[in-house]
Amino acid sequence: MNDTKKLFLIDAFPLIYQSFYAYKKSHLFTSKGLNTSPIIHFTNFLINLLIRENPTYMSVVFDKHQETFRKKTYKKYKSHRRKIPKEIQIAIPYIEKILTAFRILFIHSYNGYEADDVIGTIAKKAENKGYIVYIISLDKDFFQLITKNIKIYIPPFKGNPKKIMGIEDIQRKFEIHYPKQIIDLWSMMGDSSDNIPGIPGIGEKNAKKFLKKYGNIENFLNSTYDLQGKMKENVEKNKQFGYLSKQLITIVTNIPFNFQDQMFFVQSPNWIGIQKIFDELEFVQLLKKTYQYYKKHE
Repeated sequence: MNDTKKLFLIDAFPLIYQSFYAYKKSHLFTSKGLNTSPIIHFTNFLINLLIRENPTYMSVVFDKHQETFRKKTYKKYKSHRRKIPKEIQIAIPYIEKILTAFRILFIHSYNGYEADDVIGTIAKKAENKGYIVYIISLDKDFFQLITKNIKIYIPPFKGNPKKIMGIEDIQRKFEIHYPKQIIDLWSMMGDSSDNIPGIPGIGEKNAKKFLKKYGNIENFLNSTYDLQGKMKENVEKNKQFGYLSKQLITIVTNIPFNFQDQMFFVQSPNWIGIQKIFDELEFVQLLKKTYQYYKKHE
């Protein structure tokens, strides 16, 4: 018998955004005109996860969209991101009501940290208590957290099967020795998706070459005497962007959080609560699907 405890941590916003934009041409509305696309696709994903994986411990983590320490450190951080669509803003309270009815813990980021940091901290604390942790997200930043016991779960989407990313997958994909080196790789080359500057003039090819030789960005920046010509001049002039980028990219894994197993325990759903919210949202088919799950777990 396998007594290994598994914890599933869901990074909510990327999945909700995917649900909203992927079905933009075929949005679903209630008879009262409420756009339920972000809600129904996230809820369907949640129910499928509960059925397929049968998790005993789970939580959903939301970004609070407050000013973070990264934004205070670097004003351009994520500055190109568009404002949250009104439909998603309206969807969040409904998703929270659904999670409450399913009796699944949800957490918001706090104290100037992002959801990544909350998830990273919980994952490390759980790993230290003997859990196998599955971080369910579309955000590649989480690759840096992968260990033997922390894995990234990329959910199935539009016919594509789920992917579980482990150490060997990251080694192959990024040509690095261990997942944490992703931080150094992106610190050198930057990451346009988050407005991380990196060191100007260093692309992916050179970043991988320098990382293989020096192991991390600090060793590289302390060895500029090895470089020549324009590259040397450029790196020495922009060292501060390398250090800044590493600070922005690194997920914090030690924020104050009291990890207690029972908080994450997936209880039997509140069927009356599910009926109420699903009736309001006119989720007829999902209600039937959920009932099958409920009967197995009541």
